[in-house]
Amino acid sequence: MIKLYKFGPAFGLRETGPFVLKTMAYMKLAGIEFTEVVQGDPRKAPKKKIPYIDDDGVEIGDSTFILNHLKAKFGDPLAEGLNAEQLAVGQAVKVMLEERTYWAGMIYPRWVKTDHHKLIADTFFGEIPGFLRLRIFKLVAKGVIKAAEGHGITRHGDAEIYALGLEDIKSVEAILGDKYFMLGMKPAEVDATVYAFLHGMAAEIFPTPIQAYIRSSETLTAYLERMDNLVFGTF
Repeated sequence: MIKLYKFGPAFGLRETGPFVLKTMAYMKLAGIEFTEVVQGDPRKAPKKKIPYIDDDGVEIGDSTFILNHLKAKFGDPLAEGLNAEQLAVGQAVKVMLEERTYWAGMIYPRWVKTDHHKLIADTFFGEIPGFLRLRIFKLVAKGVIKAAEGHGITRHGDAEIYALGLEDIKSVEAILGDKYFMLGMKPAEVDATVYAFLHGMAAEIFPTPIQAYIRSSETLTAYLERMDNLVFGTF
């Protein structure tokens, strides 16, 4: 059986890593059986990133390549009935959320700003003695901040960064509209991504303008509830 290596739940979230939750959601929606293994150290992952999977001894890292592997092996039931235009819209939304919204709504407020550093350090590095914990965390955070600088998100001010994220979230809301799922009446691959990132950015413990908008939107909160029930409960 496929093993999925993940961070684990924290901060009131199903899973702390949105790319992990994206992978979990896709596999559950596609009916692919797997077991979960908590692995909080990315250094042990094949691409130094979590999630990764072990499929009969073959390790695959990065959520996009994991899903590509799964679709090649099991087919892609979530794409059935969708036309090329719908799939293209789904791809565009996925890339937007993963390559821009994620940095504005999660990386910047949690890792670049220092407001939540102690909380994150205590959660992810709780096994390390207190006098060393924050020091080690700061080394990790330094790497994340460097990546954010390379991405370019930190070249902007607070208001500008959150405005970029809000623009993306409002686009997701507009595409969803009054549909049950992003592309229609049944979930598609894009829904795994949208669900994972909205769920992560809506965390009550990390207040941002983006979080406040998601939590105030009846369209988005109803969607999150539908997806949560479908992926983790009964539908």
